[in-house]
Formats: sequence, structure tokens, C-alpha cells
Amino acid sequence: MENILENKDLINSYLNLSVLQQFNINIDLKDEYVFTENLVSKKPIIATTFTDRIISYPMIKLFLTALITDINNGNCTIEFIKKRLKYSKESDSQEMEEIA
Repeated sequence: MENILENKDLINSYLNLSVLQQFNINIDLKDEYVFTENLVSKKPIIATTFTDRIISYPMIKLFLTALITDINNGNCTIEFIKKRLKYSKESDSQEMEEIA
């Protein structure tokens, strides 16, 4: 996977969007994980540091854990994240046009 340390803002946007779409909750997740290095492989990873705000919602905690695991394992690439965010923006602007 591409260097996740170079894509912190993109990953944060993706995680926020995913929680918003799945649970209809707009929450800033920046304090819920850190970017670090795997001690064995020396690869950059995301480590969860869930606060009580997330721990008190087991479904959100589980959902975020799965997303972060996919990113760490390379199953969710930066290219996929970019496409997902782009699609979301296009979808939002189409909805706004339909409402107007």
C-alpha cells in the first residue's frame, strides 16, 4: 500500500465519511487513532486509540476497527479511498441539484 503517513487527511476524511454514511453520525475521528510504525515490519500503520466517545458505541468501534484493519492490511488502497470520496462528492452535488 502507498505510504499512509502521506495520506493522513485523506484517510481521516474517508473514515469520517464512512461513519456518517453507515451510522448517520457526523463525528471528527482524528483523536481516535494515530499513525505509527509497526515494530516488526517497520511499515506505517494506523493504531486505534479509541476514546470513551467511540467505546461507548460498540457498533461504531467495530466498524472503525474493520476499516482500519483493511487499510493496514492493504485491502483498502489510497486509490480506492480517493474514488470513494470523489463519488461521494459527486453524489452529494447531484442530490443538491435535485433538491433545488
